[in-house]
Amino acid sequence: MVLRVKLVLSLLTAAALVGGASPPASPVAERPAAAGAARPFTMQDFMTTRKLGQVVPSPDGKAVAAVVKRGPSESSRYGASFVDGNERADIWIADGEGPARDVTHGAKDGTGHYNPVWSPDGRMLAFASTRGGDDVFLHVWDRETGETRKLTPRGVQTMTNASGYLIQWLDARRVIAPMVNAGRWTLEYGQWLEAQRVAPKSWAKVEKGKETTASVLDSSMTQGQDKLDEEIVVVDAVTGKLTSAGPARTYTAGNLVADPTGRNIARVDDLGPTPAVDGQLKRIMERRTQLAIASASGGQPRVIDDVPSPSVTVQPRWAADGSRLLIVGKATPETPDPFTAYLVPATGGKAAPLAADRLVATGLLWGAGTPLVRGLKVADAANPMARQDWWAFDPADPAAAPRDLTSRFKVPPLELVPVPGGVLGVADGRAWLIDPRTGQARDLKATGAAPLAELAWPLDDGVRRNGVRPTDRGGAEPANPRLDRDFPLVLARDAKGGLYELAPGASPVLTPLPLPHPEAGVAGYSPANRTAVFGAGGDQGTALWTSHAGRHTQRLSLNGHLAQVTPPKRELITYKGANGEKLTGALLLPPGHRDGQRHPLVVNVYGTRIVSTLEDVPEFKVNNPSYLTLQFLAARGYAVLVPSIPRPEGKAAAEPMTWPTKPIMNAVDAAIDEGVADPKRLAVLGHSFGSYNVHSLVTQTDRFKAAIAISGFSDVISSYGVFDSRFRYTPRAQEWFAPAYIEDPAFEFGLGKPPWEDPQKYVRNSPLLHAGKIKTPVLMLHGERDYLTHTGSEEMYTALARQAKKVRLVSYWGEAHMPYSMISPANFQSMIEQELEWLRLNLPGGNQ
Repeated sequence: MVLRVKLVLSLLTAAALVGGASPPASPVAERPAAAGAARPFTMQDFMTTRKLGQVVPSPDGKAVAAVVKRGPSESSRYGASFVDGNERADIWIADGEGPARDVTHGAKDGTGHYNPVWSPDGRMLAFASTRGGDDVFLHVWDRETGETRKLTPRGVQTMTNASGYLIQWLDARRVIAPMVNAGRWTLEYGQWLEAQRVAPKSWAKVEKGKETTASVLDSSMTQGQDKLDEEIVVVDAVTGKLTSAGPARTYTAGNLVADPTGRNIARVDDLGPTPAVDGQLKRIMERRTQLAIASASGGQPRVIDDVPSPSVTVQPRWAADGSRLLIVGKATPETPDPFTAYLVPATGGKAAPLAADRLVATGLLWGAGTPLVRGLKVADAANPMARQDWWAFDPADPAAAPRDLTSRFKVPPLELVPVPGGVLGVADGRAWLIDPRTGQARDLKATGAAPLAELAWPLDDGVRRNGVRPTDRGGAEPANPRLDRDFPLVLARDAKGGLYELAPGASPVLTPLPLPHPEAGVAGYSPANRTAVFGAGGDQGTALWTSHAGRHTQRLSLNGHLAQVTPPKRELITYKGANGEKLTGALLLPPGHRDGQRHPLVVNVYGTRIVSTLEDVPEFKVNNPSYLTLQFLAARGYAVLVPSIPRPEGKAAAEPMTWPTKPIMNAVDAAIDEGVADPKRLAVLGHSFGSYNVHSLVTQTDRFKAAIAISGFSDVISSYGVFDSRFRYTPRAQEWFAPAYIEDPAFEFGLGKPPWEDPQKYVRNSPLLHAGKIKTPVLMLHGERDYLTHTGSEEMYTALARQAKKVRLVSYWGEAHMPYSMISPANFQSMIEQELEWLRLNLPGGNQ
């Protein structure tokens, strides 16, 4: 099966792309590229490709804010690798009938602007910005005056593990955000800049010889609790006045939600690692959290001790009147994982657990004044495929047995949306209005061209299906509204991809919504004036439209230069896994591939990765400025294979050096059998855990003629306990260390025990200790500041060089976990050049 994306957009000039000029509003031209214009994908194409980020319609539907991330080369400052490209982003506004316009102009000073959030009346837009200092600050843009103002003197946290933003409006002029204390950085910047700023100061002290630079870490330090080094600030966006809603530490928890009335603010604090037991240092992932509720008027927050270790991944939900909060926490402090739902009064009284001994909570919602919990039965907790139903609880009697709302359906709805009279969901091909108070479900008899398949808007950002959100389509990052109010209109999608507007009233109305292009996806919607926003991002460009009453208006047109690029071909293959199960892999074939033509094959490996569709492999897209791109290999004549490599069950899962081997090699054989791979010209490439997979594979087979390992371990013994270089210069460096990746069964390595308890397991699973078996030439590329320590590549280099085997180590000073969190475009270009040269030297036959 081959996917050929047919979207062709109006061509933009290179000057418009680099200079940030407003793109034309010309309609999409659905025609092939001009004859003779086709050419291979180049580094210039990559460096100037922009990415459409968050798209947020205003509440009144009269304007749309869209984040546009400038190309990797379109910045004057680099060094914030964990902001996901937003350090070079701008906010564009589309209102009226014309094209969108840039209102932040970050290209002028190398700043980034992102996370836009409209005020309830649609007049002001709050957002995060790197302008104004060495951090991320809260800014506001006034739609009436066009002015932009900085609102906070210090940085504000924006990273979140749960759905939703940390920047939120309480009303038309008050906005909240977690602001760090003086002398601290936000998590996005601090985890990179702290060492970069602190280390040189320490080195300077050594040169002067007057001050000690000693860092003392005692085991007893792990008993302490991290300080609340932030505060929740309530900012008057008109006057700039700041009011403190008390100390906080959202940090890695990233869970903050104001109630719909604007009176109270709930948050989950990260208090640091779980306290040591008898002096034992815990793994980084074992962290303490607490729930606190603060008044938006100021004062000290109320800590809710009745909810042990509140979850950082499930979004808390307020009742519409702000009287109660739904949240997930542990059943008891000793319970391994948070999975019990709690009902918490806003102004006092004890939190009530909801079916703590019967239900594992995975989602929360309010409907018709009733608390709803999505979850599975405790007895099924170990089964990842277990059925998850929705349950309704009596708010007046939380201890009463809950009502199962969705057991009647063959497949229960993963998501429900609050609407007048109850909640709406799609199940068994139909739309249903469910009254949580009675449990009655009414078939809305809304029939489209095909059975309904899913909701399309609004959605819970925290819900993922097959590893991706259902809204991750159309080249945009939709910002879904909070599900704390009733929605008079929703969008649904049928089994054939048709889109509909659904009004769930007494006489439901299902109205087809035409798409501006077959590849377009929903990027946003405003029920206020029934305006939809669509995005499309195919191989030849990116576009954004608004649509009202069947009329489409193009607002953005980006990356038209890609229309000149000959796109590679993509297809799926099937093969058998380690136990004979059917697996799927994805093939990227060079442009101009002909049936029966064999190419040198590069296998891109990452144990635990699962490929179901071509959408699961964004690295195959031309229109994707990610440092993980595989386009440069295809452009040089190499076929690329991304196989599914499922992690096995049982004891085999704790032997990471060997369990990926069989599915990988079976996928390689399938590509050979398909007639696209040359069995004598095979290479393997991997990043992070995939790099460890590469080292492991070449100790077990010599079928690969070249190997490329990027940012990975080679020795799990010496890597055990090494501190994360990003936090080595902080007072709590010992909290961030490698056992979280090596020992914890939740991670890919999953050895389960420390090396002193099972040393032979570490010996078996350290490729370095089997380096004598390696015959394949190995290239290693590693950032010197990687949290997967750079020394692992140095060790493997030494082992192979001592044996006079062909090996090259390329170290990038100042870089971290590359290419995923690469910083410098120059270093990325060097990395690609090194990869291609290594393949040219050891795997001839590509289009060199």
